[in-house]
Amino acid sequence: MSFLVAVITGTVFFIVLSQKATLTTIVLGVLMSVVTYIFTRPVHFEKFPVLVLKLFYNVPKAVFESILVLIFHNGAKRAYEVAVKDEWEELEKTLTITLTPKTLVIVSEEGYMVVHQVGERKK
Repeated sequence: MSFLVAVITGTVFFIVLSQKATLTTIVLGVLMSVVTYIFTRPVHFEKFPVLVLKLFYNVPKAVFESILVLIFHNGAKRAYEVAVKDEWEELEKTLTITLTPKTLVIVSEEGYMVVHQVGERKK
Protein backbone atom coordinates (compact mmCIF):
# COMPACT_ATOMS: atom_id res chain seq x y z
CA MET A 1 0.00 0.00 0.00
CA SER A 2 2.82 2.37 0.88
CA PHE A 3 4.43 1.67 -2.49
CA LEU A 4 1.28 2.55 -4.43
CA VAL A 5 0.68 5.78 -2.49
CA ALA A 6 4.33 6.80 -2.93
CA VAL A 7 4.24 6.21 -6.69
CA ILE A 8 0.94 8.07 -7.17
CA THR A 9 2.04 11.00 -5.00
CA GLY A 10 5.44 11.22 -6.68
CA THR A 11 3.91 11.08 -10.16
CA VAL A 12 1.36 13.80 -9.36
CA PHE A 13 4.12 15.93 -7.83
CA PHE A 14 6.28 15.46 -10.95
CA ILE A 15 3.38 16.38 -13.26
CA VAL A 16 2.63 19.51 -11.21
CA LEU A 17 6.28 20.56 -11.28
CA SER A 18 6.66 19.98 -15.01
CA GLN A 19 3.31 21.73 -15.70
CA LYS A 20 2.45 19.15 -18.39
CA ALA A 21 0.32 16.03 -18.31
CA THR A 22 1.77 14.23 -21.31
CA LEU A 23 2.49 10.53 -21.59
CA THR A 24 6.21 11.23 -21.25
CA THR A 25 5.85 13.17 -17.98
CA ILE A 26 3.55 10.50 -16.54
CA VAL A 27 5.97 7.69 -17.42
CA LEU A 28 8.96 9.69 -16.11
CA GLY A 29 7.05 10.50 -12.92
CA VAL A 30 6.21 6.85 -12.33
CA LEU A 31 9.80 5.75 -13.01
CA MET A 32 11.31 8.42 -10.77
CA SER A 33 8.81 7.60 -8.01
CA VAL A 34 9.60 3.87 -8.18
CA VAL A 35 13.36 4.50 -8.08
CA THR A 36 12.96 6.95 -5.19
CA TYR A 37 10.82 4.47 -3.28
CA ILE A 38 13.37 1.69 -3.81
CA PHE A 39 16.20 3.83 -2.44
CA THR A 40 14.35 5.46 0.47
CA ARG A 41 11.80 2.79 1.55
CA PRO A 42 9.47 5.16 3.46
CA VAL A 43 7.64 3.30 6.23
CA HIS A 44 4.54 5.43 6.85
CA PHE A 45 4.08 6.94 3.40
CA GLU A 46 0.40 6.00 3.16
CA LYS A 47 -0.20 8.53 5.97
CA PHE A 48 1.45 11.36 3.99
CA PRO A 49 -1.68 12.53 2.09
CA VAL A 50 -3.57 12.72 5.40
CA LEU A 51 -0.75 14.86 6.84
CA VAL A 52 -0.94 17.23 3.88
CA LEU A 53 -4.72 17.53 4.27
CA LYS A 54 -4.35 18.25 8.00
CA LEU A 55 -1.86 21.01 7.23
CA PHE A 56 -4.18 22.56 4.63
CA TYR A 57 -7.03 22.30 7.14
CA ASN A 58 -4.97 24.21 9.74
CA VAL A 59 -3.87 27.06 7.42
CA PRO A 60 -7.05 29.15 7.96
CA LYS A 61 -6.63 28.67 11.73
CA ALA A 62 -3.06 29.92 11.47
CA VAL A 63 -4.12 33.01 9.52
CA PHE A 64 -6.90 33.73 12.03
CA GLU A 65 -4.53 33.34 14.98
CA SER A 66 -2.00 35.63 13.28
CA ILE A 67 -4.61 38.36 13.12
CA LEU A 68 -5.58 37.77 16.76
CA VAL A 69 -1.96 37.95 17.88
CA LEU A 70 -1.56 41.29 16.10
CA ILE A 71 -4.79 42.77 17.47
CA PHE A 72 -4.92 41.30 20.98
CA HIS A 73 -1.32 40.79 22.04
CA ASN A 74 -1.49 38.84 25.27
CA GLY A 75 1.84 38.70 27.04
CA ALA A 76 1.05 35.44 28.83
CA LYS A 77 3.59 32.78 27.93
CA ARG A 78 3.63 29.19 29.02
CA ALA A 79 5.20 25.85 28.20
CA TYR A 80 3.43 22.51 28.37
CA GLU A 81 4.08 18.91 27.37
CA VAL A 82 2.25 16.96 24.68
CA ALA A 83 2.38 13.16 24.65
CA VAL A 84 3.18 11.38 21.36
CA LYS A 85 2.94 7.67 20.48
CA ASP A 86 5.43 7.32 17.64
CA GLU A 87 7.68 9.27 15.25
CA TRP A 88 4.90 9.85 12.71
CA GLU A 89 2.57 11.39 15.29
CA GLU A 90 5.51 13.50 16.52
CA LEU A 91 6.09 14.82 12.99
CA GLU A 92 2.38 15.47 12.45
CA LYS A 93 1.95 17.33 15.75
CA THR A 94 5.19 19.28 15.30
CA LEU A 95 4.11 20.55 11.88
CA THR A 96 0.56 21.47 12.93
CA ILE A 97 1.65 23.06 16.22
CA THR A 98 4.44 25.07 14.64
CA LEU A 99 2.16 26.18 11.79
CA THR A 100 0.14 28.39 14.16
CA PRO A 101 1.79 31.69 15.16
CA LYS A 102 0.98 31.31 18.88
CA THR A 103 2.76 28.00 19.43
CA LEU A 104 6.19 26.52 18.83
CA VAL A 105 7.68 23.10 19.61
CA ILE A 106 10.91 23.74 21.51
CA VAL A 107 11.87 20.23 22.62
CA SER A 108 11.00 16.98 20.90
CA GLU A 109 12.05 13.86 22.79
CA GLU A 110 10.91 10.26 22.55
CA GLY A 111 7.36 10.06 23.82
CA TYR A 112 6.71 13.77 24.41
CA MET A 113 7.18 17.32 23.10
CA VAL A 114 7.48 20.60 24.99
CA VAL A 115 5.40 23.34 23.39
CA HIS A 116 5.91 27.06 24.02
CA GLN A 117 2.75 29.13 23.63
CA VAL A 118 1.81 32.80 23.76
CA GLY A 119 -1.68 33.42 25.13
CA GLU A 120 -4.26 31.06 26.59
CA ARG A 121 -4.08 27.31 26.00
CA LYS A 122 -7.17 25.66 24.52
CA LYS A 123 -7.98 22.34 26.14
